[in-house]
Amino acid sequence: MKNNKNAPKSLGALFNKSDTIIAILLTFIIGFLWFETTKFEKVPDLFSNNIPPEMFPQILLIIILGMVLIIPFEHIFLKKNGKDIDSSRKNSVEFSTIGTMFILSAIIASSQVLGAALTIIAVSVSLPIYWGERRLKVLISYVIGFPLFVIVLFNIILGVHFEPGLLELIKN
Repeated sequence: MKNNKNAPKSLGALFNKSDTIIAILLTFIIGFLWFETTKFEKVPDLFSNNIPPEMFPQILLIIILGMVLIIPFEHIFLKKNGKDIDSSRKNSVEFSTIGTMFILSAIIASSQVLGAALTIIAVSVSLPIYWGERRLKVLISYVIGFPLFVIVLFNIILGVHFEPGLLELIKN
């Protein structure tokens, strides 16, 4: 039997090897994050509003885990539609994707210092410029509109207050 280069990388017909490895890694990350939520400070019953602080992140982690558990079987669903999951994986990751990951990682790493509002603004400014957006009207409206929308939604409508970071220095 000849080795076919186009044969899917699978662990039998049920699991896709690459996707299974990714799903296992993501499951370990989710497990670690779940463990971290158990360390949250307990809120007194008077202030808890019936929802402990770890519940929302844990619900989010359960939803993400549900999607992660589908990943190893995705090739089965795509095969039914006549698509090959491994065909596009032959191409290497584009430089713009790696650059985007680097920019986001750097901004998120500095978010403790910047604070939430400045982090949102930094992402809103840096990514569109990196991706090549040069239309000034679009860029300005996005850089002003998106952070304003997120801050109004969370701070005013939902009552979730962000860490001020550097903005606290301006206040004092």
